[in-house]
Amino acid sequence: MPITLYYHSGWERCQIHGCPRGDAAWRDILFEETPEHAGWKHLKIEADGVEFVVCDLAKQSWDNPPASYGKPNYLIEESGIYTLRSGCLRRLRKQRVLVVTDLDHTLVGHGLDPEDIHLEEFRSVWLGEFALNGSALAYSTGRNREMALDVAAERGLPRPDLLICGVGTEVYAVPSHLPVMGWWEEARSCLELVPEWKARMLKDFDRVAAEATLREAFPEFEVRGTPEHDPYRIPTAYEVDEAFEGSKERLRAALGPAYQVISSGDGAWKLIDVCPAEAGKLKAMQFAMQTLGFGPSETLACGDSGNDELMYRCSGARAVMVSNALPELVMALSAASKNGTPLQKGVSFETTHGSLVLYSSREVAGGIVEALSHFWPQNGGV
Repeated sequence: MPITLYYHSGWERCQIHGCPRGDAAWRDILFEETPEHAGWKHLKIEADGVEFVVCDLAKQSWDNPPASYGKPNYLIEESGIYTLRSGCLRRLRKQRVLVVTDLDHTLVGHGLDPEDIHLEEFRSVWLGEFALNGSALAYSTGRNREMALDVAAERGLPRPDLLICGVGTEVYAVPSHLPVMGWWEEARSCLELVPEWKARMLKDFDRVAAEATLREAFPEFEVRGTPEHDPYRIPTAYEVDEAFEGSKERLRAALGPAYQVISSGDGAWKLIDVCPAEAGKLKAMQFAMQTLGFGPSETLACGDSGNDELMYRCSGARAVMVSNALPELVMALSAASKNGTPLQKGVSFETTHGSLVLYSSREVAGGIVEALSHFWPQNGGV
């Protein structure tokens, strides 16, 4: 059985200098371009093991293992498909997974992960073990498109297959020819709404009429956003008082069944989004599953707050509530626990909706890594 090695590098041409098992001497083996996986090169070796380092063709620049690797050379000890990126050698997983994750305080930790240590762990696991095996990634955020691309650039998020913005009101397909890292620059000019999703949003949503209702009859909801940046939702903020829940219900009744009111946030102010009934993070996730070809048991939903709660209602899906989740999400999922027992961090539970949820013991992106291992343990690789 051969070894296939994928290498993520900015070098135009490069090679390994190594010794396949059974060979008497070290030799050079060139990497080839991999058009279907932008940014990656690959090679194949007819051997069941190899010791190697990577270098440019002139052997002037070398990619040696970092000190943390514990060996002077990279070592693959059995046949299979492997990846090497940023000094991290990993084996590709067998299982395909669709990860649908919120951004702020779920994948991106901000103050909970100021040095992006948890995020880099996710990047390493995702790019090294899943991204090349047919898995898919979707970001599902309350941010609008430009703000989502801003945080992708600021934190160096790997290229997703879909970008879902505006609490599930906008769905963009991200072209696979864009680089794995740095994709956000070209994305600013080339991302377009998926036509089928756009048609759903336009069907019954009258943004002008809904905003007029808010301004005229519900001044306690502070209207934010613009039609340009939030075409299929109206973001608002509400300073929480005793009338909050009643005001939400009156707003829902006034808008009617073609609209939904989504609440999120913790503290003195709540973020309230008015959007089409056909929108929301659950329906956008189900659209992603349909579009990308994944079943519920192959899908992982990841979140931390109230506007993520709908994703946990997908029957048969796997999900993770990160350990830093807001009380509003913890309370909602506690109420939805099928057995009614108190939730415990590090333990998964079934919901009355039929989903299986891990309440992670780790914060932000570390919780996503924990969930990937919990639901899809590494029992050998490809």
